[in-house]
Amino acid sequence: MVTASLTAIAGPGSAFAQSYAPTTEAEREDAQSDRDITVTGERPDSDPSITEGSGRYAPRAINVGKALQTLRETPQSVTVMTRARIEDQNLLTVEDVMQQMTGVTVDRAWLSSTYTSRGLPITNYRLDGGASAQTSTTTGDLDTAIFDSIALIRGADGLFGAGEAGGVINFTRKRALADTQARGTMTFGSWDHARIEGDVTGALTADGNLRARAIGVYDMSDSFQDFKTDDRWLAHGSIEYNPAPGTLLVAGYTHQMDKHEGFNVSLPRYRSGEDIGFARSTNMGAPWSTIDRTIDVAYGRIEQTISNAWTMRLNANYTRSNDRTNAAEMENAVDPIDQSGADWWYYQAASTVRELTLDFNTTGSFEAFGQKHDVVLGVDYTNNRTNNRSLWTYYGPANVFDPDYPPELAYPPVWTDGGYEGRTTIERLGFYGSLRIRPIAALSLIGGGRLVVKDRTENRNISTGAVTSLLDQKTKFVPYVATVLDVTKSLSLYASYSEIYQSQANLMSAPRPGTPLGPVSGTNYEAGVKGEFAGGKLTGSLAVYRVRKQGASATDPSNPPAGSTDNCCYIRDGSLRSQGFEAEVNGELLPGWQVSVGYTYNDNENRRDNDASFAEITPRHLLKVFTDYAFREGALKGLSIGGGVTAQSSNFRSGYVQELNPATGLYDGPYYQYQFRLPGYAIWSLRAEYDVSEQFSVSANLNNLFDKSYYVTIGSPGYGNFYGDPRNFLVSLRGKF
Repeated sequence: MVTASLTAIAGPGSAFAQSYAPTTEAEREDAQSDRDITVTGERPDSDPSITEGSGRYAPRAINVGKALQTLRETPQSVTVMTRARIEDQNLLTVEDVMQQMTGVTVDRAWLSSTYTSRGLPITNYRLDGGASAQTSTTTGDLDTAIFDSIALIRGADGLFGAGEAGGVINFTRKRALADTQARGTMTFGSWDHARIEGDVTGALTADGNLRARAIGVYDMSDSFQDFKTDDRWLAHGSIEYNPAPGTLLVAGYTHQMDKHEGFNVSLPRYRSGEDIGFARSTNMGAPWSTIDRTIDVAYGRIEQTISNAWTMRLNANYTRSNDRTNAAEMENAVDPIDQSGADWWYYQAASTVRELTLDFNTTGSFEAFGQKHDVVLGVDYTNNRTNNRSLWTYYGPANVFDPDYPPELAYPPVWTDGGYEGRTTIERLGFYGSLRIRPIAALSLIGGGRLVVKDRTENRNISTGAVTSLLDQKTKFVPYVATVLDVTKSLSLYASYSEIYQSQANLMSAPRPGTPLGPVSGTNYEAGVKGEFAGGKLTGSLAVYRVRKQGASATDPSNPPAGSTDNCCYIRDGSLRSQGFEAEVNGELLPGWQVSVGYTYNDNENRRDNDASFAEITPRHLLKVFTDYAFREGALKGLSIGGGVTAQSSNFRSGYVQELNPATGLYDGPYYQYQFRLPGYAIWSLRAEYDVSEQFSVSANLNNLFDKSYYVTIGSPGYGNFYGDPRNFLVSLRGKF
């Protein structure tokens, strides 16, 4: 095994080295395996960013800023969902993870979900620290079986191309390991949920320089909602090769297929906004409604470490996703007097996304004036092409209390007039760099920025090939400044400033066909304190932040989009402000006792529109807690028990809905305003696991312990209101060989 200590990698003055410098003999013995780690570019056996097999809720290191760092060295709020936490809570999809992520609110939709943090959307993600990609309808469906950890960097990350201040999700895939291991999991649960997962990895050569990994998943489940079913197949393979010391070659491929039937469980409300009180099993879609979704990702990485001080990386990802939707659903708010107002609509759509991301960077350090200083230099490129075709067809009035389902409509072999057919191509190129200077060992001064040299968005009509809009953003520099001060061996103070820059040229302003909106701009300030204890096994942070944004998009009330794939029409919505604070603790509080506690407070307003809240679905108070205790000796050895709670204060929705015009048969009639509030709630969970032997364990998770009936998302009077899951359980049998 090729290893190097953290002191050799990061330097004796860095917080990375200090955080792994235990002071007592017991701490030294307990932390020895954490301090001797493999550097980037070598074999992964002791890579500090790997969380698999550690049993920890706190990562030893993260790679969200192109180079290995501890949480203390990162001058932004970061939450890492480790492999142990994912398995303890049986979080099977990215949406499951985001529901448990500190500070995140899930906004469900009938085709997909979106996520917000600090009252602002999370619109970007990165794979293995590569270039920023755009979240899409498929992001929440990604299966967690292939990931070692999932991290959320809150706040603007404009330095690396994710300019929205909600944050960016960083996915770290499982590595191919030199030690042979095979794992299998069988899971059964409520609503006929059945899942089989297999994971095999090991060396292909005697010296361990060539390694491979294969992962397979089959998951099927019914639902508490009528005639809703979900099926998933996943196959993943990766291979790693060290042709020479310090050189790493990685290649991999993921194929995932999902079939969602009876998927439209969105509920309407009365026109007044009052809850109708449907049973949680109610489904407003036709039983034959189907989404067929495929996701393919091919990726590769080359890393070369030079003299243990500099590393060059080339990271490439190519994602191809396809959605095919054929459905009928009830839409529109219900009149509380005569129960009328809802209608049946056919909805047919085809969506394809092709996205290539490339990232080349150099990271390293040099010594000057007795201290070590760090450098990051890189360039990234993104090309995203999205084709959307959709067709809405009016069928007739609907009775939400006694539905008469429309017959299944043939999927269109050719898209006809009257639908939407558009292609959006986004091409972005940027250079980035940062310099971390340490005037003294305890102080880091960080400065840098991103030079956006290309940001081009083109919209075309697929049928005619005509360009409907074309926008080339001007070259722009996005600065980034931060500082970190180690006040003790365990505590650091930090502050950071970054600018927000995010193109929204794929959205159009009226009149139709529209002209592209200008970019979002703004500022992101953050300051806080971070701590690492017990050799980094317990981490904590407290942060305050303030975000200002200008020009973010909002639906044009006088000419709203016709459907979820229509990019016209929108307006730039003035000056927005979000501020608050966050507190978080993760890791081993006592031997065997893992905890995760995250609390966020958010206050936001639209300063142009009478200081009204713009992030209405974001609760002011949000608490997420999970804990697990493993008995390590005595009669209960092998048993672990835990539980948690997700609690939030009230939130609300407001807006305008357009009524049906009898003269045209379209919803282009007069507007009426709505506003309704969702009361706060708390959802509790329990878990237990027992090691039957060294190879086998059995676990049980009980979610929504008190069977709380609540809406996980509130939308509008006409649609977008989703019940949270009732009480449910999952039982898993795990084997490792």
